[in-house]
Parts: sequence; C-alpha cells; structure tokens
Amino acid sequence: MAPPAQPPPPAAPLPDREAQAKLALEHTRITPHVAWTLVLVFLLTICSVPAIQHTVEIRRNAAERQEQIAAGEEPDVSPWPQSYEVFGLLPSRVEIAQARTLRDLTALLPTATEIKDYETALEDNSVVNGWILPRAQSVLTARLGAGNEQAYIGRAGPDGRRWLMYRPDVDYLTHPGFLEASALRAREREGDASTLAAQPDPVKAIVDFKRQLARRGIALLVVVAPVKAMVHPEKLSARFDSAEAALQNASFARFEQAMQAAGVPLFDPAPLLIAARQKTGQAQYLETDTHWTPQAMELVARELASFVRSRVRLPWREAEGYTHQAQAVSNIGDIALMLKLPDSQRIFQPQRVTIHPVTDADGEAWYPRRNADVLLLGDSFTNIYSLSGMGWGEAAGFAEQLSFALQRPLDRIAINAGGALSSRQELWKQMRRGRDRLRGKRLVIYEFAARDLLIGDWRLLELPAAKSPSRPLQPGG
Repeated sequence: MAPPAQPPPPAAPLPDREAQAKLALEHTRITPHVAWTLVLVFLLTICSVPAIQHTVEIRRNAAERQEQIAAGEEPDVSPWPQSYEVFGLLPSRVEIAQARTLRDLTALLPTATEIKDYETALEDNSVVNGWILPRAQSVLTARLGAGNEQAYIGRAGPDGRRWLMYRPDVDYLTHPGFLEASALRAREREGDASTLAAQPDPVKAIVDFKRQLARRGIALLVVVAPVKAMVHPEKLSARFDSAEAALQNASFARFEQAMQAAGVPLFDPAPLLIAARQKTGQAQYLETDTHWTPQAMELVARELASFVRSRVRLPWREAEGYTHQAQAVSNIGDIALMLKLPDSQRIFQPQRVTIHPVTDADGEAWYPRRNADVLLLGDSFTNIYSLSGMGWGEAAGFAEQLSFALQRPLDRIAINAGGALSSRQELWKQMRRGRDRLRGKRLVIYEFAARDLLIGDWRLLELPAAKSPSRPLQPGG
C-alpha cells in the first residue's frame, strides 16, 4: 500500500515594496562602461551651465567695451561675468582692519537682502534659464493652466480671455490676520537686522507718521487701495460668482478701528468698486495686470476728493482749470510678464482701455507742484497711468485724476517698488538731505496697496523737525 501524499509546504510570504526594491538594487549590476558614461554625463551637465554663461557674458562685455572705446568713452563695463560680483559683497582688508569689536566685524558681512538680490540678479541674467524657462512655462500655462510662484491663472471671461492673479494679493486674503500676535512675531523673525527699526505692525508706523505730521500742523489721510482678488474673487473660483462684498483679511476690521481710535481718516475704496462692478457689470481691474482699470481709478479719485472736502478744511483757492480728454491705450499686464513667457506667446493678448490725460489751463500735461499744499504719497496704483514706462499711458494717473477732481494742484512722491515703505522713505531721505517736501503742506494723503498690510515693511522713520510748524488744520464741515 502506497504511503499517503504529503501536503505541499506553505508558500513563502512575498517581500514588501521596500524589500523588493532592496533586492533589485543588490542584484543590479552596472558595468564600468555604463558607470563612467553616467558620471561623465552628470559632470558635463553641471559644468556646461557656468561654461555657457561665462562664454556669453565675456563676449557680450567685450563687445560693449569695444563700442564704448570706439565712441571715445571710458569703458565702464566689467570684462568679467556677473557671478564675480559676489566678491563685492565681502568687506575689504581696510574695513576688516578698522573693525574693533566682533559686532563691527558682523556688521561688515553681507545682509540677507543683499545676498538675495545678488541671487535674483544671477537668475534673471542666466542664459540657460532664459532659454529654457519661457518655453517650459509656455507649455505649462497653455496645456495645464499652470502659473508660477508669482502668478495664478484665473478663469476666462465671457470673451474667452483668461485672467491672471498676483499671488501676494491672494495670500493677503488667505493668510491669518496681519495684526495677530503670532503673525507679527513671525514677520519679526523674518526681518533683516540691518534695516532701520524694522517692524511689521502697520498701525504703529501710521500712528507714528501721523504724530510727526501733526507736530507740523499737517493732517494725514490714509487710502488703502484694494487688490484685485478682493474685488474680483469670481475670476479665481465659481463659488464667488454671487459675492456681494469685497473679500478682506481677517484683521482689516481691527485695522479700521485702530485708525479711527488714532484719529486717522481712512478711505477704503473696496465697497465703492464692488458697487460699481454690480451696477455696471464691468471689470474694475485689468485682466492680466495687478492694477485697477482707468474708470475704477477715476471713480475712486472723485469719491476721495469728496471725502477730503468733508474731512479736511483746506485753504480756499480758485479752480485750476484742469481738463482731460479721452485717449485709447493697449498693453499686456505686469502679471503676464511675471510668467516670463516667450515674446512670441499668444496665450494672453494686450488689453485696450481708455484713459483721460489731464492738462492745465495752458494745455500742458499735468505735473506735480512742489508748492502745493497737498502731498500724495503713493505706489504703483498711483503711477499706473502716469509713467509711460509702465505701458499704460501718462499724465492720467491717480494723482492727476485727484487733482482734476479737487481742481487744485498736488505734490506727489510715488514709487513702484518697495510697497508702502518706498514713498515714505523717499520723503524721509529728501528731508534729511535738506529738501523739505513738507514745507507749506496742509494734508498728506498716504496711498498703499492692501497687500502691504500683510507683507509691507513698516519700519519707523523719524522725520527732521520743522523749523517753523504750520498752523494746525481745522476739521471740515
């Protein structure tokens, strides 16, 4: 009789993914030929980028130097590539020898801002990056609707034209309240110790600015320019198609209360622009730009003029006789440029708008008057239709339209880069150099974008004392 059949042995458990990968790696054989080929390809890849950059820059710099010599000029272009400018950030032997303490030596080291600016300049000037990035971004934007670290691709309008949103504008709305203690502490940690009294609290800076102006008998009025995503959130998400109020950062109501408590008149154009959008059905901001349309800006200027008359009693003067006429301009927006698409791109088309350049009684283009009793401090929202370099016309910006609505001249300090700090800092610099831009002023209007409440540099700047303070302003009727 045959013995009974034995049961088969139990199957061994299958290895997990990590074990399988380990087994495969342990049993993978790479021949010396393949290994050397991979190493050489890797070295060639990492060395080719600086080699190409050096070759292009040296040839370009040599050509520019030859052109200057041929024109009889002293060459001011370095023959060396831009990367060698890093040595300029380091202290010289003389500076090191003159240092007496460890603090002195630390102060000689390059700041985080200087290092970041240097890195950004290298990226902007990169030949390989300039060739690859626009082409790659074009594919990502056209095929996948992807933006970059600065721009979000929005929804298309009824005409099929896509909108763009500036990332810091969206961050302003989605970030925790800018006056929350945790947010202020986080921003303080991010600050650069080399800056002058750097601090992140806008309330503290504005109240301090108001105090200094009041010593001179000058009133302060604040204008917070709404950012695009506040007024047109429906261009990002369909859930806001029926939104009836402007979106805001969680701390804005607290900011309004602080301004009221400090006696600083605050003009918020956001409800005005929402009402205009709902009434007319027209966009209040440019499709591919961070800024408002000419019509929205002019509406804000008119309402601000009424607000000024109701809050501040300015000395009476005859109307200046300013007039304006319509002019059509077209351009592609600054957010589209941030995508760094190829010059030949057709994803975003120029937008055509109508501006109204302001002229005086003699038919000359409007210009700021140093002897005016109103000074406007502003940013790119003030300059957008004033500076020809921005591509949207000139003599038709916020200062011009406010001056037209008030029918009185204005002085202006408006700087695009640097946000809310730049105009105030420029005023501070000029006054320290002996150019008193506050002489004869009765009112300072301080305009800045809402996003600066969250990301702005609100350092305190002490203005030089006035030699003879002006007579205090009386409240309006």
